[in-house]
Amino acid sequence: MKPKIAILSNIAVWNIRPEIPRNQVHDMPWLYAFHKALQMQDIYEIHWITQNKYIPRAIHFEEQGQHFHVLPKARLMIGLYTMYAHDRYVTARELRKIQPDLVHTWGTEDCYGLCGKDFKGKWLHSVQGLLNACVEYAPMGKFFSIHRYYEPQVLRKANFITTESQWAAERVCDTAPRPDIKIWDYAVEEQFFRIQRNLAPSPTCLYCGSDSQIKNIQTAVAAFSSPELSHVKLLLAGVSPEQHPEYPANVIALGKKSREEVASLLSQAWCLVHPSLADTGPTAAKEALTVGVPLVISSHCGCKQYVQEGKTGYVVEPRDVQGIIQAVLNITQSRDKCLEMSDYARNLGQNTFSLEAMRNGIMDIYREILSSV
Repeated sequence: MKPKIAILSNIAVWNIRPEIPRNQVHDMPWLYAFHKALQMQDIYEIHWITQNKYIPRAIHFEEQGQHFHVLPKARLMIGLYTMYAHDRYVTARELRKIQPDLVHTWGTEDCYGLCGKDFKGKWLHSVQGLLNACVEYAPMGKFFSIHRYYEPQVLRKANFITTESQWAAERVCDTAPRPDIKIWDYAVEEQFFRIQRNLAPSPTCLYCGSDSQIKNIQTAVAAFSSPELSHVKLLLAGVSPEQHPEYPANVIALGKKSREEVASLLSQAWCLVHPSLADTGPTAAKEALTVGVPLVISSHCGCKQYVQEGKTGYVVEPRDVQGIIQAVLNITQSRDKCLEMSDYARNLGQNTFSLEAMRNGIMDIYREILSSV
């Protein structure tokens, strides 16, 4: 019999079965990519467990050789103030039915890390975001400010931990010092491997994300408000124009964009600007590299490990306005310079963030954990 792996996460099952109600705003594309990567293996029996507050009873189905268990979920605020008592109970009951050889949980921003903590067998936890690191650098909402107190319980108890970057591993160690964290990065969706570069006629940079304080877009806006960058556009995908009428003419808030629209914007962008104060990834930077878009990225971001200075982009301090200005000027000095950097970025991204790379990495980790005493 194949060993059983139970994966506990917020995977967007409505992308697999449209009749299941959408349960969250963000689809977390790395989880869907993981689902696709696991279709390329036949060693383990895969069971996904996820929860949905809009269903009255459990839904079970099989897709592409993987089993899905969608369980009723308590409302978020009830979960928050009860340490997810209901969600942990229904998950533990499902795990007793499955009898997995290994439980693999994703993230400390919901119930799944705590569900892993309850499991009495081998447990692997993969970091998505780190609430305590975010709260250290910027104010967060009430939910995150309370929920962050649950995070250390998961990080200190987990048998094995993976992070997508060395920066994230160091932030885990701020909370739970340990020598055995494995760096395992996440794939991007297949559509980003097929996009051809089609640079905008004039220098145009892109930011993808929200305008929350942790993303620090005010530093990017300050840089592009400088006369030195008045000839360069900054497009803000995911930022509402109604909320920011004060932006200069070359800084354009585009509002929410679909995944297809983001892909098109990346094809035209001369570089991606991401000045976040704390980011374990970010996914947008991985997508950019895969398309071939050079990065101007904060030193507080995980993807800084992929930046070869002057080849795939530049790393700047989070609030270094002049650093962003100089990096953007270097990349946009000519189309030839930008396209030269694009070739480096694309080669790196397509080798690093493929489904095959994600699959190979997790197969090694699963094999090591299951063979351990």
